[in-house]
Amino acid sequence: MTSESTTAGYLAFLIGRDGEPDLLRHTLSRREAFLERLARDPVRSRVRFDRDTFARNLARRRPERGLDERMLWLLATARANQAERFGVGLGELYGLTDPDDPLKVRIGLEEHYHTRLLADVVGLFDLPARMHPPAMPVRAVIWILVGIPERWSRPLSGAAEMVGCVIFRLLRDRGVALFAGEPDVAGRIRLLYDEILADEIGHVGYIASVLGPAGRSAMRRLFRLLGVRLARQLPELVALYDREALARSFAAEFRLDALAAELPGRAYAAAMI
Repeated sequence: MTSESTTAGYLAFLIGRDGEPDLLRHTLSRREAFLERLARDPVRSRVRFDRDTFARNLARRRPERGLDERMLWLLATARANQAERFGVGLGELYGLTDPDDPLKVRIGLEEHYHTRLLADVVGLFDLPARMHPPAMPVRAVIWILVGIPERWSRPLSGAAEMVGCVIFRLLRDRGVALFAGEPDVAGRIRLLYDEILADEIGHVGYIASVLGPAGRSAMRRLFRLLGVRLARQLPELVALYDREALARSFAAEFRLDALAAELPGRAYAAAMI
């Protein structure tokens, strides 16, 4: 199967999943309808967290000592899309979004929704999610991605999307476990995180589909080299899983097909990596 046919299949899937894009408003019609449906069926946790503690730690480089697992998870959730949101914003600032490429337009707009979806996760606990720039090492990687030609940056971009798959899956599963006593809250956490994870799977598959064998090999090597290092730039994630457990998550074989199989009908991988 050619790269053109696989990307055409992915575009057709995204048109069905996302609907029509509006670059000016940063919206996708079917994503807006999805969020409107959720707003009509609100879910709120009975657990209450100290807003000052949350806001203070969200502004810190590293969390304070003594925070419990739930607070660490909320902080990690609020931070989880900082890198991608920063990268998308920087790319838009430098005019890298081609309005005539319907596939890339949709992929870029999906990243805006990830920020909103994670804010909705935090909002289940009546907490605000404010955006902060990612850590300096992550910003350096993003500057490289934005500053070099796309044909050179694709393996690194693909590796970063693979890292996103691992992190979002870890946070989804931990959140569902932490709030299992409130089934409606745990179910909404899973639903919102699955929306993000489905997109990330698609982004990995798309990049793999436009790379040749050498590019996909480079993508896998960069993931093994940088994966856990990038994840450790989220100190709350390290506190939740500790360094050894986090390293094991990234040392395991990355199976895009298995990830996609977890979300039938919602995730589309144009190619395997």
